[in-house]
Amino acid sequence: MSRPLEAAPGADAGMDREETNARLSRNVVSSVGAKILYLATRFSLPPIILAYITLEEYGLWALAFILIAYLGMGAFGVSNVYVRYVAQYHSSGETDRIGDLLSTGLVLVSIFATATLIALWFVLPTLLAWFSVPEHLQPTAFLLLFGTVAVFMLDLSLGAFVYVLTGLQKIVLQNRIWIASFLLETLLVVTFLLMGLGVLGLLYAFALRYALSISLSVWMCFRNLPGLRLSPLRFNREHLRLYIGFGGILQLSGLLGMFLRSVEKLIAGLFINVQAVGLFDVAQKFPVMATSIPSSINAAYLPAATQMHVQGQHQEFTGLYIGGARHINLLTGFMMGFMAAFAAPLITAWLGPNPDFALAPLILACFTLPFQLNVVTGAATNVYRGMARPIHELLYPVSQLLLVVVLVGAGFGLFGVEIRVIVAAVASAMIVSALLYFVYTNRFLGVRQQVFLRRVLLPGLLPYVTGFALLLLLMPWVTSVADDRLGSLAVVLASGLAYVTVQSALLWFLQLTDTEKTFLRSRLAPMAGRLAVLRRRTPTRIS
Repeated sequence: MSRPLEAAPGADAGMDREETNARLSRNVVSSVGAKILYLATRFSLPPIILAYITLEEYGLWALAFILIAYLGMGAFGVSNVYVRYVAQYHSSGETDRIGDLLSTGLVLVSIFATATLIALWFVLPTLLAWFSVPEHLQPTAFLLLFGTVAVFMLDLSLGAFVYVLTGLQKIVLQNRIWIASFLLETLLVVTFLLMGLGVLGLLYAFALRYALSISLSVWMCFRNLPGLRLSPLRFNREHLRLYIGFGGILQLSGLLGMFLRSVEKLIAGLFINVQAVGLFDVAQKFPVMATSIPSSINAAYLPAATQMHVQGQHQEFTGLYIGGARHINLLTGFMMGFMAAFAAPLITAWLGPNPDFALAPLILACFTLPFQLNVVTGAATNVYRGMARPIHELLYPVSQLLLVVVLVGAGFGLFGVEIRVIVAAVASAMIVSALLYFVYTNRFLGVRQQVFLRRVLLPGLLPYVTGFALLLLLMPWVTSVADDRLGSLAVVLASGLAYVTVQSALLWFLQLTDTEKTFLRSRLAPMAGRLAVLRRRTPTRIS
């Protein structure tokens, strides 16, 4: 990872810093690898599932996850309290306080989960009527939705142990548990479908996945914290204030963030039609999936930031902010540069030349940079959470919300109500609010704006230059196959290979520092060694 701006004095401090950086590097690599594997399983499952159940039944499964997504926001602040304060107490050697923190949180979330399930039992029939679920599917729908929420609420409560592992910076271990659990779920989904269990097989696989992950997380927490003691009697006001204060602000920030992540769809649905909502959802699939990978890196940085702040490593703390933002921007920009330039052939290759999706390439291209900057703001957010000053992070969602209201309103007044206006207004609001957030955070930490611009922001824009230069070179071919799905797929594959080759060379020779190259070599060397061993073990077939 990036070196701190200044070395901390003393040999012990140097050893601590090296150990922290090595652990952080392992956590980041593990998080990225686990996320890529997870996305691969999620991408492969829908075609298999739809071969065994109807689209109507699959819609019920999707509805269950929409429901738990909103319910999950009810404990967003609590999970961040776990991570931040477990990291602080562990760094200070206060295992007893971890027990008090965890006991208070478990009681709090268990009360919330129980109340939610009781309310859902009575409200769910009305919800099924609102969503026009056919009468013959209502018993299945009730069991599916209530069962899914019940499993999720169990994880919301006992899933606290997962966040404890994050706070302990045992993220490699946490990711191994996560990988084992979602691979088990993938295997069980296929098995249960083959057994003829239908859509309820998805629920059973989901439940067994979390039974495994919760059991392993609880076991590993007690193993890594031998002195950990839990009891409802350890519920106390001191930690309740943390959940209400620190957690409450993060809850508000999370709710605003969730609303803003879908605000363009909400505006399109309210002012245009439901088809416009679907258009935005489809067009943003690629950038949303792309940002989910670097988003996992942000989770690995929070406990490290907390530890550095608690131990007074101020220079390292600032270096972590710059280094984290830089690496996330480089990684995300690498993916977004190609998507922005080749949005049209990407959409055509994926969905075919459907006139209903004529504006999808425009939406995809325009939201690549906003989504990229949005995920980079996670580095700034970790600064405030690591310092236990979450009130500062509200600047980003509040400024974005105000800009959306002003720009969309002005756009509708000047150009009329149409999709292009929503795209331009919301994308601009996301970019401007992110830049304001960076400027504010740089001033807060004493980082020079020019340094941040040169080391963090500009390197993430180079891939766009590479992508559009390649598009200009291949424009005759791209234009000639604009309405041909197979031709567009050929363009995507050929241009993607060329883009990865050229941009990788530019990244290595022009952008990466010597420290970053050394880090990459250290991570790639074991993989190269394993491949060499496999080649030696593979017998050569002689014709």
